[in-house]
Amino acid sequence: MGAIHDGGAADRGVAGGRAPLRAPLELPEDLISSTRMSMEGTRTFEPHTASRVRPRVVLASLVGLGLLALLAYLALKNREVEIPAGVVEATDRASVLLRRDDATSRGEAIKQLRDLATANVQYVEAQAELAVALTLSLSDAQAEAERLRLQGDRIARGLEAVSRIPVRSDQENRRTSLQLEQQAVASDTASVRATIDALRKELDAHLVRLGKVPESEPASAAAARVKARALHASVLAAPDALGLAERLRKVETAPHAWSTLARAEYALSAGSPPDSLTTVARDLEALREADSTLLRAYLLGARVALRLKDTATARSLLDDALALNPNHQAAERLIGQIDARAAAP
Repeated sequence: MGAIHDGGAADRGVAGGRAPLRAPLELPEDLISSTRMSMEGTRTFEPHTASRVRPRVVLASLVGLGLLALLAYLALKNREVEIPAGVVEATDRASVLLRRDDATSRGEAIKQLRDLATANVQYVEAQAELAVALTLSLSDAQAEAERLRLQGDRIARGLEAVSRIPVRSDQENRRTSLQLEQQAVASDTASVRATIDALRKELDAHLVRLGKVPESEPASAAAARVKARALHASVLAAPDALGLAERLRKVETAPHAWSTLARAEYALSAGSPPDSLTTVARDLEALREADSTLLRAYLLGARVALRLKDTATARSLLDDALALNPNHQAAERLIGQIDARAAAP
């Protein structure tokens, strides 16, 4: 009973707020050290982990953006420039005018192509066809300068012949006539030279722009560039003319019209030997058989025949050209040259 009584007294003491003070709890030293190490490890681990994860996320994002940019670049690079159908049709109509080969038709084609090239800078075919048209005009101007030179030589020989004979009234009239003709030839020559200089200047500037080739472009645009460069180089008898003509032939379809014309232009400008001229004459004949309405093949064929001193063939080809296009002034002038030679003593 006494034990029970003592326990009840103790309970009353607690309830009355007089509980004895307890000593503070203390963890064993080894457990404290273990806990401290764990907390320190956590604090040092978290920043380290974040520093490793964040660069990986950034790197992955950059790689993804790079791939997207690359795909976009490739898509833009390989995309053909969209040209309105009306612009393409207008360029084709100008090309048809060039086939007639007379100065009036070519002048109209040049006007149309200038407008198209200005309004559609990215349309390579129009830019290249303008260069072709200007080059054909340059070729004709150079041929006219050569014709005038030969005419001047004929007049000079006539004046020399007149000077050797006694002066008579009829001979004096002949001398006066030749002198007037000589003055007219000199004036025409100066005008033609000015035309040649202007055409060369315009072509040089135009071909510089046309020579800025992108990394990738449609096959038709690349072929148009080669066509313009090959014909221009041939008319100027440039060292790379035949190489460009061969490149053009590889991208052309039969009957390889413009590469054949380019070779003929080169043979005439470079003063090729008779064997080469004979080969060119055969190629032009084959072209006329395959494409009978491309009048440039007739004019160049006639000029080659004159170089080979085959006047009959030249006259026949010029007559054919005039039959197909009565407005072909260059053909008329060459016929006049042939007739003048025949009438000369």
